[in-house]
Amino acid sequence: MEKICYIIGAGDVPVRTKIKASDEDYIICADRGFAYHSLLGRKCDLVVGDFDSYGKTPEFENLLVLPCDKDDTDMKIAVDEGLKLGYRNFVILGALGGDRDDHSVANIALLSYICSKNARGTLLHENKLFTAFADGEITLPAENKGYISVFSLCDESEGVTIKGLKYKAEDIALRFDTPIGVSNEFIGEEAHISVKKGRLMVVYNQ
Repeated sequence: MEKICYIIGAGDVPVRTKIKASDEDYIICADRGFAYHSLLGRKCDLVVGDFDSYGKTPEFENLLVLPCDKDDTDMKIAVDEGLKLGYRNFVILGALGGDRDDHSVANIALLSYICSKNARGTLLHENKLFTAFADGEITLPAENKGYISVFSLCDESEGVTIKGLKYKAEDIALRFDTPIGVSNEFIGEEAHISVKKGRLMVVYNQ
């Protein structure tokens, strides 16, 4: 099984989760995400941030303290640290919600950045999952229910094919500024979503 880099941010984080990190996984807390450093069944491996939202610099043995005045967000730097260690599968909690809508938008955009590094990112928020991939495909199990939406994360994604959902598509183009992939539905079949060239974000209930 592919090892995972988990990142816990300062947005809405569940008090408890069924996710348990393995010893091969890596856990990074970004700024106020340190408040949930043991959420995944063990303490985190690295803490990064300027700690403006946490309120103070935490006491931790593996700490990367960042300046408040910087170009990148704490979350972006956390992703870069995971990439440096060779991780290519990122699961991020606390990326959305909270009192900073601008950071929520930035973290959705970060999914596209992760794709550009030949990696895959997933944001978990309440009962929703946001995942993105480039020039490839994903398969979702038949037991999923409810709505599912597919968006292009670049100007135009080419060769998009959608099978096993209520609304199907074959080798179409999806544009960032024309979100026609919204509000599709699971129908009790295994779903397949692929793109020949471009980056897609898929959003659905867990």
